[in-house]
Amino acid sequence: MIEEIRQALLPIIESYDCYLDDLVYEQEKNDMYLRVFIEKNEGSLDMDTCTAVSEAVSEKLDEIDIIKDEYYLEVSSPGIEKPLRSLAEIQKHTGDYVHMELKQTVNGLSEIEGILEETESQIKVQYFVKGVKKHLVTEYENIKFMRLAVKF
Repeated sequence: MIEEIRQALLPIIESYDCYLDDLVYEQEKNDMYLRVFIEKNEGSLDMDTCTAVSEAVSEKLDEIDIIKDEYYLEVSSPGIEKPLRSLAEIQKHTGDYVHMELKQTVNGLSEIEGILEETESQIKVQYFVKGVKKHLVTEYENIKFMRLAVKF
């Protein structure tokens, strides 16, 4: 069912110069939710675009009528600390501040926050220890989890 919905919604989302980050159909307490997470291809997602996509998605879902039960539709951005689930997503965020957890330690570290500098042959993150710039370099396969992070 989710894959059918995904295929039906992709052209609509793309027509607003956005891409589908994630699609989740889940129960929360006694209610069902279809959560559509979108991002702009370039720049930041604004409220007007999110509202327009939500209205278009709602119309399409009514038209295809795949979900027979009652549910709530939520269309939103994945948020400021969005998980990066693939190498393509990681590459898109070169230059951004990230949190990364490793499967195997590198330089004695199992997790790190810093600026994602390189994503081609290896993943390279710049970080600071007591004001000294350092770099952690690892293979993509060694990443257990990565997300965007907020630097305070």
